[in-house]
Amino acid sequence: MKNRKIKITAVFLAASFALSGCGEALYELTPEETAAIVGYASHTVAKFNTFQQDGEIFVMQEVLDGEEEPEEPAADTQETEEPATEQEDTETADKQNASDVQDTASPQEESISLGEALGLGGISAVCKGSSLCATYEKSDVFAVDAVPGTQLLVLTIELANQSGQDQHVDLLSLKPGFSVVVNGTQSAAAQTTILPNDLSTYQEDIAAGASNNTVLIFQIPENIQEVSDIQLKTAINGEQHTINL
Repeated sequence: MKNRKIKITAVFLAASFALSGCGEALYELTPEETAAIVGYASHTVAKFNTFQQDGEIFVMQEVLDGEEEPEEPAADTQETEEPATEQEDTETADKQNASDVQDTASPQEESISLGEALGLGGISAVCKGSSLCATYEKSDVFAVDAVPGTQLLVLTIELANQSGQDQHVDLLSLKPGFSVVVNGTQSAAAQTTILPNDLSTYQEDIAAGASNNTVLIFQIPENIQEVSDIQLKTAINGEQHTINL
């Protein structure tokens, strides 16, 4: 190994003398000398090259000339932001459409009567009043009590046969849903009872020109002393309506 290093050093010295201009002809290296120089240089470069394990790496000419390579994250950021902008626009449009539908639907809900919402044909349905109580008694057999902390809001609904013949009313088969909004803030669903005059389960014949009184019962907080505004909401066969009473 020592002799090899001496030979390589001698070759470099010979090359330096030959390349230094003294008016003499350039020294031409033999193939063996050229191979020795290339091998030694390659070994030295490989020894101090920290990127040797990466292999060959393509470098753009602009980088070699000292110009910085343009950064690409900005393009990626723009591509990810554009869908978000489109999504925000879509959500804004959906909210606007929902608001428009609500605005157009409100007048229709307010103009419908309870009889039309129930769809009873020649039978009209009119709210005759409301009352607050702790217990509602239809008879000695049928009664409904409010749970502690609540009171009962009872709506009296008159069903009147305005046709010229007897009519059978079967609300039980329609499976209606009723709820109220009291004083604009307090909402409650109708109680399911076994009362024979419960409107939601009413099944009776009404003679021509006759009328029967039914009730809807709701539980509301007992601290409500006065009921000044009632909105009755119905849900029958997938259709929902709001009736101001």
